[in-house]
Amino acid sequence: MPSGKIPGSARIRRTMADTLSSARPQDWTDAVTGALLGTFVGDALGMPFEGLPSAAVPTRPEMVEARLGRGTYTDDTEMMIALAESILEQGSVDEERLANAFLEHCNPARGYGTGTLETFASWRCGVPVEAAARGLFGGEGSQGNGAAMRIAPVAARFADTADELRRQAERSARLTHAHPLAIEAAIVQASAIAAALLGSEVLPAATAAAESAVIRRKLEQVDRLAQRGVGPAEAAEELGNSALGHESVPTAILAAVSEPEFEQVVSFAVRCGGDTDTIAAMAGAIAGARGGAASIPPRWLDALEEGPSGRRHVEAIARAIADASRGGGAP
Repeated sequence: MPSGKIPGSARIRRTMADTLSSARPQDWTDAVTGALLGTFVGDALGMPFEGLPSAAVPTRPEMVEARLGRGTYTDDTEMMIALAESILEQGSVDEERLANAFLEHCNPARGYGTGTLETFASWRCGVPVEAAARGLFGGEGSQGNGAAMRIAPVAARFADTADELRRQAERSARLTHAHPLAIEAAIVQASAIAAALLGSEVLPAATAAAESAVIRRKLEQVDRLAQRGVGPAEAAEELGNSALGHESVPTAILAAVSEPEFEQVVSFAVRCGGDTDTIAAMAGAIAGARGGAASIPPRWLDALEEGPSGRRHVEAIARAIADASRGGGAP
């Protein structure tokens, strides 16, 4: 598709919003639970292989022993949980309250990125919440995927209102990732999850949410690569498998649109190598939203860690978000 014809206009976004609003799945709670558990499963499955090249990842990745044990999550899921709880408490993204939630949940052993930890340290020293992230990387802000990896609760809560989804995703993102590409990557990922939740096509929704030439070109590549049926190694080579949001979000979307079932999607994402936990967490959120929690292999769900913020807690907050959202039909 020529770059000038990519559907990024307000008209296209309104069309997408109309489509999403009319396409709710039969079991909304199962879909929302799938999005949050899909993040958790992809994160836990991919974490042991983080940093490996595609060729070094097993053809059929499984839950294996990792930094904190088999089936444990990283900062990806920990921040998703904090974001979900904050949204449930406030009704929307409140930057001050969300910052407090991130600080309260933060366990550095989960593998937080240096930029995020620097932002947290600035908050603790009294730097205003809205200013700390802007000071990173020479004042440009982080281009990482940390805002996109945690975005599933925002997508679920505001799925059927495209403009509000965009606003809430931006608020969540800029708290820790101030670079425009990182913010846009989070918005694109949120839009992809929302489309999956509502039974719409993922790639058109993601493309409609993209505005920068950089991410639009990446999503053009996703379309071409999906049509060619490329494997994980070529996907990583063409799109990238780093922690940059504008590389890893398109790679996760490619995994989601290239395979029909949750297990295949997340396995594809892990086999891309590189930032395996986050790419798989984002792909898992989309695939889980599309197929619901029932689509996630029981052996992977059974391997997930428990405890105060473990599997049962994630399921509980997913049900609460489903009830609170328009899709759940709550007041």
